[in-house]
Amino acid sequence: MVMNRSQAAGRVGTGATTVLQRIAELAIVAPKRIITIALLVMFGAAIFGSPVIKSLSAGGFEDPTSESYQAARVLSEKFGQGDMQMIIAVTSDAGVNSATARTVGTNIVEELKRSPNVAAVKSAWTVPPAAAQALVSKDAKTGLIVAGITGGESGAQQHAKELAARLVHNRDGIQVRAGGLATTYTQVNDQIEKDLLIMESIAMPLIFLVLVWVFGGLLAAALPMAVSGFAILGSMAVLRVITYATNVSIFALNLTLTMGLALAIDYTLLIITRYRDELARGASPNEGLIRTMSTAGRTVLFSAITVALSMGAMLMFPCTF
Repeated sequence: MVMNRSQAAGRVGTGATTVLQRIAELAIVAPKRIITIALLVMFGAAIFGSPVIKSLSAGGFEDPTSESYQAARVLSEKFGQGDMQMIIAVTSDAGVNSATARTVGTNIVEELKRSPNVAAVKSAWTVPPAAAQALVSKDAKTGLIVAGITGGESGAQQHAKELAARLVHNRDGIQVRAGGLATTYTQVNDQIEKDLLIMESIAMPLIFLVLVWVFGGLLAAALPMAVSGFAILGSMAVLRVITYATNVSIFALNLTLTMGLALAIDYTLLIITRYRDELARGASPNEGLIRTMSTAGRTVLFSAITVALSMGAMLMFPCTF
């Protein structure tokens, strides 16, 4: 007999319910062991996943199959132009042609040329006079140094950050500033890291207070926060694993924190509410947990799969962002 779609869906649903029931029974039999394992996994994910922000890319806006991207690769690989540009501005009130400005500018150029992460360097003091005009401001007080940084989108950003920390500082009354695409991406990463810390320090306490009001107790309110922490740290660990195989956008971290917190609260609210309903109907705590996992747990599982499939649609787009 050929099984129709409704029968197949019914068997899948029954199988999922059975698995959820067994998970609930396992939690009842060995609750301390389950909690201990969860905490160890969470701790390990925190250690492994926390440095992920250093591996994420602020770029990823280009289509790797586009002609412009291919042209950029040719310029980088065949003509040694570097993967990203880093621009250093040297400003002097006495003008770029003053002895002090020239000394500072040429010294920075020499430092850049000695770096293994710099493919090519041009500056207002080292190119022919005709080309130098394009690298000097209209008031003749600022000269530019243009360096091609190697390492791809992720590596070039880190190399530019290291070079800026070593070379970009005022000296002998000369103002030195860094810019360019590589530096911009580095600053985007740093700003996102600061914004996430500020968001967490403000949002977490406020959300916890709201949860205490909604659930009517500290323990019940702490559960969604714990689940969200597990989800966020676990997702960060997964993101870091993915970075070993391909580039991952820095904005994935924003999405991870937002969705991890929102879905954890949403799903935990469903579980706790259903569990309390079962207790109100006279079920024992163990029976209430099994019934909750068979009903609300199944709803959470279906919702999670739906969200994952919806997010998976973004894999169709070639851009990392």
